[in-house]
Amino acid sequence: MNKYVLFIIGLLSLALLSACKSTKGDTSDLSELRLLIESRSFDIENNWALPLRGAQINLLTNDNHLRFRKDSIDIFLPYFGVRQFSVGYNAEAGIRYEGILNDLEIDSSYADKVKLRFETSIGTEQIRYIITMYPDGKSNLQLLMNQRDNISYRGFYDEQNVE
Repeated sequence: MNKYVLFIIGLLSLALLSACKSTKGDTSDLSELRLLIESRSFDIENNWALPLRGAQINLLTNDNHLRFRKDSIDIFLPYFGVRQFSVGYNAEAGIRYEGILNDLEIDSSYADKVKLRFETSIGTEQIRYIITMYPDGKSNLQLLMNQRDNISYRGFYDEQNVE
């Protein structure tokens, strides 16, 4: 009887592990991830916002994205945090930027991830973005800002969606 119980437990465990595997942006190899990043044709969507002050916030019902399109980027992120300055700031409540992507730094020296860094400016507000992408399709995004509290996001990346 113990053999059958162990066999059934083994099957259930295997089924559970298979169900937990990410299907979004499933890049099985770091070299494939590097190729995707070099193409600059991918989207990042975040499931969680992690403000500097307070608890993490579920973003499943909030639209958000970073869309890389060759030499440009489209960013739309909700913001939860404290604004430090009230004069000369970007009037957007969230983080919104569309424009040319200059000075993108790609660091692929890690064995298990690739990091991207770039900056945007809107008026007097400057934002530094640090994106960490993993071969399993997950991504982490940190925003370092000169006029607001810093914030981080967790989500997934995927190849460019045709709209």
